[in-house]
Amino acid sequence: MLNYRDQALQKIATSALSAQDARIKITEHYAHAFNKQQNSALWAQNEAALANLTTSYTTLLADKLYQALSTLPGLDKGFAERLWLAPQIRTSGHSQITVYLASAEDNLELLVIDSPLLDSAALVARNLPTLLQVTAKEDVTLPFDDNELAALSVLIKGLYDADFAFKTVDETVLQPVDGLTFQTKYDNTRAVTTTKLVEAAGELTLGLDLAGATPLTFHVLDDAGHDWMDLGTEAQDADAFSWASTTIPEELVGHKLTLQVLIHAGENAPALDELFVIASNHAILMRQGKRAGSYDLALPNHQSLSVITNTDSDTITLRYPETDVQIMELNHQYPFIGEWLKTILPQKRAFN
Repeated sequence: MLNYRDQALQKIATSALSAQDARIKITEHYAHAFNKQQNSALWAQNEAALANLTTSYTTLLADKLYQALSTLPGLDKGFAERLWLAPQIRTSGHSQITVYLASAEDNLELLVIDSPLLDSAALVARNLPTLLQVTAKEDVTLPFDDNELAALSVLIKGLYDADFAFKTVDETVLQPVDGLTFQTKYDNTRAVTTTKLVEAAGELTLGLDLAGATPLTFHVLDDAGHDWMDLGTEAQDADAFSWASTTIPEELVGHKLTLQVLIHAGENAPALDELFVIASNHAILMRQGKRAGSYDLALPNHQSLSVITNTDSDTITLRYPETDVQIMELNHQYPFIGEWLKTILPQKRAFN
């Protein structure tokens, strides 16, 4: 239940808000109200009352999102009239909003807004077009015609304007190319080593210049391959990696100890090699970008698709100047993009 004597709630309920403004204002009001009850001796352990509070605010948000989304510029009026949003409670602090598309036969679940009242809210696709569907060589029957696909594109853009987003690239092609980030495999790790003769028991330090490379793991090995890394501690700064011990035993005197550090050697990845081949087959030039670890593909529309590697997080991120252009739209213009993404996703072992 909500107390509509509260002037802030009155203003939210009666104002024509954008999806973004509705999310911001309602989630802020909810956070204050929920925290107040959680810190109350009377309400803190009352799960039913807390769940009711979450339900009320989720319902209000669903109503205001419907009001904003159904009047989005460019959204087909007939499509908008078939939309409806269903708030659902999971626990006292966890709710969802399911977006349905109604027809004379049934209600098609399009997507879920999970935890819509929290900063961690995310979109979860249910029956939206996927990469495998739109890139299939054989005709695949989608549950949408062209007009409905166009309307869905507008709808998702409206949700992204409210800072709701899908978490994974595999869920749907109705998400923007710009900022698309996914895991990939970098196959260019290598080991760097340094060796020192142990001349006396006690203290010993081994160090390496990594030249800015990222260390992954390390070992301290004797002549027989035994690992003594637990005898000391490691240290690292921008370029150097070292291991030091004050407890070298007598048994190692006269033997050599080798510090072996496994590092990322660069930004090469099988996914990039695949992109170069596929883009070349479509007469698209791929070249080194202005910043280290980035690559640019010059498209015939005079825009540039950028690919940015991050060896620290094992990810690739795409950048595109038209920030709201979705995978489906760009793939329609340049099918090599969908072909590449389909080849390396989802979770192809050669690339991930």
